[in-house]
Formats: sequence, structure tokens, C-alpha cells
Amino acid sequence: MTTTLITGFFSYLGTTSDYFVILVLLFATFRQKSQVRPIILGAYLGNALLVGAALLIGGALKQIPAEWLLGLMGLVPVAIGLKNYFSNEGEEEGETFVTKVQETPNQRIVLTVVLMTIAGCGADNLALYIPYFSLANWAALPIIFLMFTAILTICIFLAYRLAKVQKVQDLFERYGDLMQLLVYVALGIYILFDAGTVTHLLSLL
Repeated sequence: MTTTLITGFFSYLGTTSDYFVILVLLFATFRQKSQVRPIILGAYLGNALLVGAALLIGGALKQIPAEWLLGLMGLVPVAIGLKNYFSNEGEEEGETFVTKVQETPNQRIVLTVVLMTIAGCGADNLALYIPYFSLANWAALPIIFLMFTAILTICIFLAYRLAKVQKVQDLFERYGDLMQLLVYVALGIYILFDAGTVTHLLSLL
């Protein structure tokens, strides 16, 4: 059981390091006090869905979907980034990025965080978690889940603190729309290449 816990700790820690960047972006974008809770809720929900999916697939099928197929989730942040950027271009003149995000409904924030969590972490997390849960001692699952939750909670707290830095907030006030577009698209392209999706699709031509 000790080996299972140590493996799980380092596996989750490694995948959470990438997720940290996404959380900073989200906290820097939606930084009203009333918007913090939806981000946290979306982060926990998105991670729970990923772990649940990995547990289900790992336990029932014991088979990892082709990684290039998982990489198609990289299209989600690209689509979100492009949609937000070009829809914002049509907004009324004088309306700032900060004003627009202040008006975002909490339900939409939760959905955005869940989608970004699944898209940004899905390919790597599932590729690691499915074989891990297929071999793990299921008696250790409650401890594993508590450990994952603790690591995620620390990651959320640190990302929130970094996003509160004034220089980070100033950047988003001035270049919020463009920064959001660049980060979302860059994240999506990275996922597509990192999972081998682009290489696989090109090989079919």
C-alpha cells in the first residue's frame, strides 16, 4: 500500500503542476470575491470527473484509450479562447475586460473551469491514472482521494495568491482579452502536440 500511495502522490503532483498555470489564469481573470467560490467548485468538480473517469475505465476496462485520441481535448481551450476573444470584439466601445468578466454568471464560471480542467489536464491525467487505478489496491482508495484533494487544495490556494499580485492583475486589466486568447490557444496547441494528435493525424494523410 505504501508503494501505491507514493506512486499516486508523485503522479498527481506532476499533473497538477501544469494545472497550476490554468488556475492562475482563471483566478486572474475572474477575481471578484463572488467569483472565487465558482472557480474552486469548478476545479474540484473537474478533477473529480477526471479521477472518476480514470477509476471507471481503469477498473472496468483496464485499457488506456489511444493518447492521440485524448489529445483532441486540446481543441476545447482553443475553441473557448477564440469564441471569447471574437465575441468580445463586438462588445460596446469602452467596455473593459474587467467589466465583462465581472458580469459573467457564476454557473458559466463553474462550467468554464470544469471544461478547462478536463481539456487542460485530461490527456495527461487519464494516461497516468488509468493504469494506476487498474493496478492500485482499492482498499487504499479513500487515502488516495484524500491525498489528491490535499494536493489540489494547496495548488488552488497558491494559484489564488499568485493571481492576487498587483502586477498580474494590472496585466489582465490592460491585455486581458489578448492574454486569455494566447494562453487558451497555446494550451490547446500544446496538448494536441504533446499527446501526439497532430503527428497521428498527419500520418494518415
